[in-house]
Amino acid sequence: MVGITGVGSGIDIDSIVKALVNSERAPKELQLNRLEQTTTSRISALGTFRSVANEFNSALQGLTKLSAFQRTSVSSSSSSVLTASATGSLTAGSFSLQVQQLASSSKVALQSVSGPLTGSSAATFNSGSLNITAGTASLDVTIDASNNSLSGVRDAINSAGESQGISASIISDSSGSRLVLNSSKTGAGNDIAVAVSEDGALTGSNSLSNFSYSANETAVRLPAFAGGSAATFKEGTLNLTSGTGSAAITISAGMSLTEVVDEINAQGGAQGFSAALDGNEQLVIRTASGGDLGVSVADGVTGAGDNDLTALSIASGTNSRAVDVAKSALFKVDGISFDKATNTITDAIDGITLNLVSAQSATDIAAGKSVNVTVGEDRGLARSNLQKFVDAYNKLVQTTGELTAVVQLGEGKKPVTGPLLGDTSIRNLMSGVRKEMGQLGDSGGIQSLAQLGITTGKDGKLSLDSSKLDSALQGSNYAKAAEYLAGEGGLMSRLSAVASPYVGTGGVLDERQKGLQSTVSNIDKQREALNLRIEKVQTRLFAQYNAMDSLVGQLKRTSESLANQLASLPGFVRKDK
Repeated sequence: MVGITGVGSGIDIDSIVKALVNSERAPKELQLNRLEQTTTSRISALGTFRSVANEFNSALQGLTKLSAFQRTSVSSSSSSVLTASATGSLTAGSFSLQVQQLASSSKVALQSVSGPLTGSSAATFNSGSLNITAGTASLDVTIDASNNSLSGVRDAINSAGESQGISASIISDSSGSRLVLNSSKTGAGNDIAVAVSEDGALTGSNSLSNFSYSANETAVRLPAFAGGSAATFKEGTLNLTSGTGSAAITISAGMSLTEVVDEINAQGGAQGFSAALDGNEQLVIRTASGGDLGVSVADGVTGAGDNDLTALSIASGTNSRAVDVAKSALFKVDGISFDKATNTITDAIDGITLNLVSAQSATDIAAGKSVNVTVGEDRGLARSNLQKFVDAYNKLVQTTGELTAVVQLGEGKKPVTGPLLGDTSIRNLMSGVRKEMGQLGDSGGIQSLAQLGITTGKDGKLSLDSSKLDSALQGSNYAKAAEYLAGEGGLMSRLSAVASPYVGTGGVLDERQKGLQSTVSNIDKQREALNLRIEKVQTRLFAQYNAMDSLVGQLKRTSESLANQLASLPGFVRKDK
């Protein structure tokens, strides 16, 4: 509005100009609103279709390789004995296996800290170093004032052995507390051994040599005696036991510790017992039987000697021994024997990984019982991948139908249409897809989807008959179906070639969306131009009507002036109301 209008004429110029301006604006504004609504709706619809088309193409891309439909499966007839999985290209077949022994790692219980050792779990040890080996794994542990307790030694081993797969723990029983060493390395020859070296820098309540251990032995280390190797003992009998083995060693009065060693080796060697003095002149008795070693004494308190023979007795269960021996896996494949360091076998059957779970019983082995590993076509994979294709295609068909639908509302009423009705991009894409699906393949066995149990319903959607598909994939048809569906020139590759130009950045649908977004931007510019034109029209109308109003007001004033002049003339008869 420009100032106060209609003063001169009394006409409602504001209302007149407003009505004229609205009538000038309305047609163009209605046109722009309709175009914007239609364009926005098409942009949204194209975005929806593009998303579904992209899903369809992504599903196709994952199915273009032969491996998507041509893969073998591996199964075991007894998963409690072994499992098997494919790791490479395989051909159908069957293998017969027997598992005689699982691979295992070494576990060693070192000498108990009680009896001849003092302090139990709080025992302290002389300083020095431990060299712990398990096959090629090796670690050196320094023992000093900071860690010379039983728990300190354990922690030092765990810290140094983490990267080597060697660990330690403490267990306590009626005989006291002891270190138990574990190795994660399986296979024969990977047994734990401990070599000890004392440096004399620190003296504890026990010798560090108590941790010394040779692989696969049972050993007991007796305490040091005054006089060392020259210490003498009274007469009696040393009874050595380990598992089912035993030996009675006769000791004469006044024998030295060195002579006791000689007698044990002489009288007990046939039963698997041996003895030696370590670097601290402590008596070490060993047996290879693997059972707990016990030393008891009969008599032993009479005759010449500085020490009672009973000082050499030690209860079974306090010695060092192998809890588990490192073993290799022993098994047969079709009668051929294998010896492997681990229970996961990748190089026995080409393309197959075997995981040994448990050994068969000796009775089953003797009876020739075996576990069958079967290699066959993985029809489940083909079924699953074809179902992915069917689902992706059906979603594309459904979305296309919704966006291009024509819904009749009754006689005489205008139908409601989908936002992409008549869109050439959608029509061309769907036409290309249907054309490729209807094209017969070159394969002599499988030439169409219908032969694989995939048919089209009245609504244009696909359905998959699993039983018909399984029947179609029997024998050589399995490979022929893969050739028809995947690989160079396969159906999935051809469909992807049709869909790819439409999806993705720079594709047909992307360019269509950009074009529609450009239309929306142009509508905004047209609105700006319309507002400028309407503003000029309004200014012009106000100018015209205000000029008329001014003229009418001027004429009124002139009329009033003339009337007043006439009324003042002589003889003028005024006509009153």
